[in-house]
Order: sequence, then C-alpha cells, then structure tokens
Amino acid sequence: MDITEKCQPHLWLLTGTGEGYVFAKSLLKEGWKITVSVVSGRASIPYEKLNLEKVLIGALITEEEIRGVILNARIHQNEFHCVIDLTHPFAINITRSISKVCKELGQPFIRYERAIENISSAFLIEKFSDLKNYDLKNKSILLAVGVRHLQEALIFARNSGANVYARVMANPESIRKTLSSSIKKTNFAVLNPSASSNGKIEKALVRKWNINGVVCRQSGGKNEILWHRLCLNMGINLWLLKRPSEFRYINSVDSYEKLIKRIKSIIME
Repeated sequence: MDITEKCQPHLWLLTGTGEGYVFAKSLLKEGWKITVSVVSGRASIPYEKLNLEKVLIGALITEEEIRGVILNARIHQNEFHCVIDLTHPFAINITRSISKVCKELGQPFIRYERAIENISSAFLIEKFSDLKNYDLKNKSILLAVGVRHLQEALIFARNSGANVYARVMANPESIRKTLSSSIKKTNFAVLNPSASSNGKIEKALVRKWNINGVVCRQSGGKNEILWHRLCLNMGINLWLLKRPSEFRYINSVDSYEKLIKRIKSIIME
C-alpha cells in the first residue's frame, strides 16, 4: 500500500463515494485530524489539496490489513477516535470486514448509509435474474450497474430477449473488464462522470440506441437520481437492483449532521 504521510490522524475515513471528499473537507473545518483511505491513485487526486494527516492508497483486501492500520495507529499513540465507513452501498466485502475488525478490537465504528431515494415508479428487483419476469423481448436495455455487475446483468437481460447496451466509467479497470465481457464492442460507451454529470450524454445515448429501459443499482447519490429523472422525463422504464440488506442492523447514519452528532457522542463517552 502506497502511503502519503504527515502524521497520525484522529478519524479514519474509508471512502468510495462522492461523499468521501465532501465529508473529509467538512470534518477538517470542524477541527478534526483526518486520514483517508482510497482504492487508487486516481481516486486520491481530489484529496490532494486538503490538509489531511495521511492518505492511504490501495484497496484493503483482508481483515489483517485493516487490523494492521488500526493497531499501527495505536502503537504510535495516535489511535483513531472513530473509523468511518463511507464506502459504496454495494461494497459489502469491505464493510463486512471493517465492521468485524472494529468490533474485535473495540474500535468505535460508524457506517454512513445513503438515504434511499423514492422519486419515481422504478421497478425494484432483488437480483438480476428477476429481469426474466418482465417482457424485454426485442427491447433495448441500457445497463448502468457498475463493471463488477456488468457480465451478470448482461447475461440475464440478454436471456430475457433484450438488446443490451452499457454505460461504463472512464477508468482502466472498467474499460478492461468491459472489453473482457461478452458485450458487443459497438454496444457500450465510456463516460467521464465529471463531464456527464448533467445527464446530457446519458440522454444522448438513450436516443442514439432507442433505449426502452435502464437497469441500475439502488445505490443512492447523484448517479441514481440522474437515472430516476432521466427515465421519468423520457418516458422509459427503470429497474433498480435492490440495495444489499446485510448491514441493516449496523449502527449507521444517513446524513452528515447525524454523523457529527454520533462522533461527538463517542468522544464524550
């Protein structure tokens, strides 16, 4: 793991969503010392201008790696007052590991969980195989599910008779995995989120491919809201892969205000 270091922080933020940067910046203004974990050098770029104590670069794969970060902070007398999980709602492995390790070590832990959006009449599916319950024969379906889920969603949509297209993110991993999937090379578009945040490019793709419906994840945030609004405005269907419920019993918060309140309560204990 590549490390950019100044000194040990008080709060450890594991990031993987847009809220990571926003929360880190706000917590710094609150007077906290912050360390941030990101999965890649590219993901660390937005944090470079923040006065962070440390940036950990690289995916935390094992429980041993997570335990090592926490124990190392304690050894150097800079233990974390709290570990804050800001990873993606569908990144279940890291949340499972970090919550388990924190419990074992008696380390205060908070999970931030995005609020669930209910702003359209989207079809909620438990798993991609549920697509077989809908009439997709000869329909053009756009997948916006993340590259890790692309092949699985592709198989079930195609088996339901759909003509399948995909929108993938402009990063090396996404492009590599998309090219190794079974989707036609002419049926996917690579987009830069910062360049398409207003939805103009997504709308153009829907028109170009005569899309009848979109499949995305119930992940919350700007991306899901974009698809809700676009599908409503264009009169096409939206299928949402239901958010994992494995962590519904974890003591979580769904706003920055609640996060601050919880942190302060932990410090006062």
